[in-house]
Amino acid sequence: MRFFADAALPLDAIKKGLSGEDASFKIDGGELSRGGQLLAEIEINRPGSDLFDDEIAGTVSKLQYFVSAGSAGNAPQVIQRVQGTQAVLAVQMLDPNAMELLGPFWTVLSRLANGLWEIEGQGFYDQGQLVVPMS
Repeated sequence: MRFFADAALPLDAIKKGLSGEDASFKIDGGELSRGGQLLAEIEINRPGSDLFDDEIAGTVSKLQYFVSAGSAGNAPQVIQRVQGTQAVLAVQMLDPNAMELLGPFWTVLSRLANGLWEIEGQGFYDQGQLVVPMS
C-alpha cells in the first residue's frame, strides 16, 4: 500500500501521534509493531530523493494509461493530486490481521495529512472511497 500525502509526514510526528493513541505502538527502523507484535514495515519518501521521483513518475504513468485507454474516470484528478504529493508512505503488511490492528495508525495519518491510498490490485482510494479502480 502507498499513501500519497499532501504534507511532509515527519516520522517523529507519526510516532508522537501513535503514542498519544496507543502507547503499545512502536516504530523502530521502519518496523511498525504493537505490543511487541511486528505488523508492518513502513518507508517515507520525500521530494528530492530518487525513490520519491520514481514513485511519482511510475504512478502517473499507470494512471495515464487509463486516460489513454478511454477509461479515465477520476484518473485526471488523481494524477493532479499525485503530482502535488509531499510524501509517499509505503506500508508493507507483515501480519494478515495487520489492517485492523493498525486502526490507530490510520487515524494518525489522516490527522497529519490528506492523501490518496493506492492499494495494489484494487486502485486508488480517497477517504475510504474507491476513486480509480485498477484491477
